[in-house]
Amino acid sequence: MEKLRNFRVLATDDLDEARAAVSSTYLDHHLTQLSSSGLHFSLNASESYDVTVGYLTYASEVNLQMPPSGEFYHVNLTTGGRTDAWRDDRQRWQTSDGDSGVVLLPEQLSRVTWSHDAEQVIFRFSRRRLEGYLGRLIGREVTQPIQFDLGLGLRTQVGAGLYATALQMVDEFDRLQSVPGFAQMVRPMEELVMTQLIYAARHDYSAELRAADSTASVGPRGLGSRVDRRLQTVQEFIDANLGDHMSLEGIASVGGVSIRSLHALFRSELGTTPRRYILDRRLNVVRNELETSSSAETVSSICTRWGFTHLGRFASAYRRRFGEPPSSTLRRNPQIA
Repeated sequence: MEKLRNFRVLATDDLDEARAAVSSTYLDHHLTQLSSSGLHFSLNASESYDVTVGYLTYASEVNLQMPPSGEFYHVNLTTGGRTDAWRDDRQRWQTSDGDSGVVLLPEQLSRVTWSHDAEQVIFRFSRRRLEGYLGRLIGREVTQPIQFDLGLGLRTQVGAGLYATALQMVDEFDRLQSVPGFAQMVRPMEELVMTQLIYAARHDYSAELRAADSTASVGPRGLGSRVDRRLQTVQEFIDANLGDHMSLEGIASVGGVSIRSLHALFRSELGTTPRRYILDRRLNVVRNELETSSSAETVSSICTRWGFTHLGRFASAYRRRFGEPPSSTLRRNPQIA
């Protein structure tokens, strides 16, 4: 099923045009059609240097031979059909619909053969973005390329979460495409995909990541008053920017901790996650304004002011927390009545 319809790059039956489009969006490569059936190529993509996400299909059996990309990782999630991938380190992996994907590395050659019905959602992450994000998780700078295994299982708990997040993300891209602040809105989704990728895939930092998790899981007594001050600093920052987009990277930086330690800090001290804490704070502020706002205010204007960009999801979260829809709270406001 086609994804990212609002981000059309090219639809064509011409092999050379297809190769040029993928080369421009992802990386230069050699493209060979293996079957005599007609090519019906489609590429849709939201492009930036650090994170590109796209939907690709050829509707014909083809083979792609790709040189090292130099500065980028490619994460290919098969959403239809199957592919057969090979990498220069002699790893080989077959993917199928929702079952598995592959990770192509910056410094290695790779080949991928697509079945006629293959479709993929493909992420391209810059080295600086993905390695920088991993560095925040483990608490130190990552200076060498991450050596991901070629195969990426999508049936494990984290792998299935990655696949579900990727599909939800491309749907959200289509919905938010024309909304002001699009780049800021989608950044948390990019962070979630990177987090799930780093935990779902096997790589040469996996052991260090587990060690960082173990260290970050120290309880409140072991963390001591120094962490309490960090938590207070983070809470003050969140309250001061409650209506704005806040990335986990930015919040962790304010507290002087890694993203993983930030999660452990909220879990041990507050029994929640940073995202849940922000959601609850926003919901509390919105409820207070619904109860006290002037007659000119609406549910939509209030929730938008406090960082909620999707009215339906806001209403569901509000009902779960307070046991009633936001409109009912507003109707009880004496200034409205």
